Amino acid sequence: MAGGRKREWLRKKMATAVAGTSAGAGGQQQSPQWALRVRALSAALRRRRHGQGAAAGLPRVDFLRRLYESVVFHLLWVIESAVVLATLCFFFLRFGFRL
Repeated sequence: MAGGRKREWLRKKMATAVAGTSAGAGGQQQSPQWALRVRALSAALRRRRHGQGAAAGLPRVDFLRRLYESVVFHLLWVIESAVVLATLCFFFLRFGFRL
């Protein structure tokens, strides 16, 4: 599963980062607050993604997605109208107005 691979990659990355700083390889020493912030952020994102937490009762409306869908719909509608109009013009110019 894609989520499992990402989680495993993040766990390995965090493990190597913690091992690198605790070994004192001449790098900067990271504070324990940094690890707590990372955990809090990932937990908040996970809660939001799964619909838990304070905003669970509110419907999530992605404004940019709705705007994009609206713009694409109207753009395709205009293109389709132009194609239909061009087809009608071709038909009448090719075969005349005698039906």
